[in-house]
Amino acid sequence: MIIEGHIIKQIYRNEETSFSIYVLSLETGEEVIIKGVLPKLTEDLLYEFEVDEVNHPQYGLQYDVKSFKQAATHNREGLISYLSSDLFFGVGIITATRIVDTFGTEAIDIILEDKNVLKRIGFNALQIERFYQALYKNQKLDKVLVDLFSYGLRLKISMKLIDFYGYDVVEVIKENPYRLMYDIENIGFLRADAIAKKIGIQDDDPKRVEAAIVYSINEYINSSGHTYLNEKNLLQAINKILNTDELKEEINTAKENLISKNIIYVEDNNYTLAQVKKTEENLAKQLLRFTNKKRTNVNLDDLIAQVEKINRITYTVKQKEAINEAINNPLTVITGGPGTGKTTVLLGILSVYALYKGINIRGSSVVNNVGVCAPTGRAARRMSDLIGIPAFTIHRLLGYGYDRTFMYDEENQLPQALFIIDEASMIDIYLAEKLFKSIPNNAQVVIVGDKDQLPSVGPGQVLADIISSGRAPTIVLDEIHRQSLDSGIIKLANDVNNQTINSESYEVKEDLIFIKEDSKEIVKTLIELTTQALENGYDLIEDIQVLIPMYNGSVGINTVNQMFQSHFHKKEEVHVERNLERFYIGDKVMHLVNSPEKGVMNGDIGKIISIYSTKENEKIVLVSYQEGEVPYNLNELEELTLAYAISIHKSQGSEYKTVFIPLVRSYKIMLRKELLYTAITRAKNHLYLIGEIDLINYASGKINEKRQTKLKEYLLEEKEDLKEKKKELTPYDFM
Repeated sequence: MIIEGHIIKQIYRNEETSFSIYVLSLETGEEVIIKGVLPKLTEDLLYEFEVDEVNHPQYGLQYDVKSFKQAATHNREGLISYLSSDLFFGVGIITATRIVDTFGTEAIDIILEDKNVLKRIGFNALQIERFYQALYKNQKLDKVLVDLFSYGLRLKISMKLIDFYGYDVVEVIKENPYRLMYDIENIGFLRADAIAKKIGIQDDDPKRVEAAIVYSINEYINSSGHTYLNEKNLLQAINKILNTDELKEEINTAKENLISKNIIYVEDNNYTLAQVKKTEENLAKQLLRFTNKKRTNVNLDDLIAQVEKINRITYTVKQKEAINEAINNPLTVITGGPGTGKTTVLLGILSVYALYKGINIRGSSVVNNVGVCAPTGRAARRMSDLIGIPAFTIHRLLGYGYDRTFMYDEENQLPQALFIIDEASMIDIYLAEKLFKSIPNNAQVVIVGDKDQLPSVGPGQVLADIISSGRAPTIVLDEIHRQSLDSGIIKLANDVNNQTINSESYEVKEDLIFIKEDSKEIVKTLIELTTQALENGYDLIEDIQVLIPMYNGSVGINTVNQMFQSHFHKKEEVHVERNLERFYIGDKVMHLVNSPEKGVMNGDIGKIISIYSTKENEKIVLVSYQEGEVPYNLNELEELTLAYAISIHKSQGSEYKTVFIPLVRSYKIMLRKELLYTAITRAKNHLYLIGEIDLINYASGKINEKRQTKLKEYLLEEKEDLKEKKKELTPYDFM
């Protein structure tokens, strides 16, 4: 609905987010509350707002502003009052009245169009410029916002565009709206294309075709995990956006233009974005800094024996080999599945390294010498708990800041001398490149991960490519240790991974339970089992997790979350709602973006502990994470989602005391060996598989498509170059 009125006063304003609350006087004389992400609005001018009605349980009727503009006509007295306000130096009531009498209620538009009309009022050059600049500053934002609203943009993104491009943003958009997808986070081709249509850009416009190709490649890379695609895949990807038959010539021309402008790269009919190629090449270059260095040959037998005595442990031959290689090599990879002793080996490496270097491993200064990191907060906390020294997310280790930049890079490298990178299978090429270029040449690096787990969500298969290249010593821990031999979870994980599912795999054990269940009853069973776990003292946030491969469907993540919420909060009334998703006090939620300013990152899970209103009537949702409490206003709720059930991809790097995995036929399109193996290995104490149990055998027989990447090739190129140089040597080379 549309309402018109004058601002009476500002009740609240957050300068960082521009969230504001105003009292508005309607033309009828009624006073109402309006709120939203708004610029500073001035009194005296008449505004027109597009709003949604909101009935606040405590404060009554309010209006959420969707867009606004200055009303087409202004009240004469209000305009005179505005122009004679403190905003305009040297302009009093008399001068303001002359301006309005001369130019009418359209005075602002007339002066902004041509400031020299003020000569008719008797202004000199200095007065003209001073008045014009003040008017421009106070009016330009409103006019720009009106134009941006006309493109279907909302206040939050409009303010972001103005911050990036300045007041010339409309001209930038008119020249090439597709610039937005390159420059602005969260604006992709589809939104830029919608704007382009509003300003009359045709479907075959070269700018549109080029942008569609870049978007198609980027979408393919990010959704598939490949770092390049062949011509057939490229055309299939483009065809989702453009009609490849009708625009065949335009597409070919656009491809050539993008290649000539170094935006896309093609080799042997394989295409990628130049930035992806550059990232993968530079990652290889950074890794080669370490693989090309000579190993040392320090005899560590006595130190290992000391550590065995101190820790009352006896290392296997393979574990001793891993400790020796890690401390003698600039770069070492240690890989193994559950129960193979990766944590034991890491503790051994740290303990032997501390003795060798004279470091107090339990002292607070250990973080100055050793950098232990993992891709997610939960994985980092797990490492800290297991090895007893602080571990960080990779983002935090690199000093990821409020401005979305990293403190450490190739110019300002990290200070530590030993780096242990855990859960490396989760790391994509972008994050790996940022990490390795920040590690100094004289450091040692130990990469740890399970090569059989799902690869990273983002492009690449960094751990697998490093291992298969053979450029770094790789220790494969494959012996199940005594304390893990009786684990049903570990046996099932290995049977799935080795594709050796048999009748013994389905043997129920203390830690492994199979429940055959009709798909219609699965969610009910999940709720009952969760309730039992809570009654037995388990914590809903930290200890229990439902893992599901799909978001949609009757046993999809979305449905399960809604039914869990309905069950656990059916008697509660206080809630907030955004985009049809409700949040109650006590809800288990996940943060969906990297937010260094809040101290939380993508994938962090917490609990809503309070929903309250500030004295300015701003609704706040307070979420407790292990790192601390984080407030969210209504506009920030899009950063949260329910997390009673999460995707298996999102669970990587985490471990839970109790894991529930539903199995239904509708999952078959997603079920793969790597996916099920990853889900199973998230369970520490108890694993429940519920539904159609035969799908375990089905999933173990399906293998993920091998990712198409170039990192291995780039790591091996230098080796081949050296071979060629040796072949070409002749006696004349030494003369």
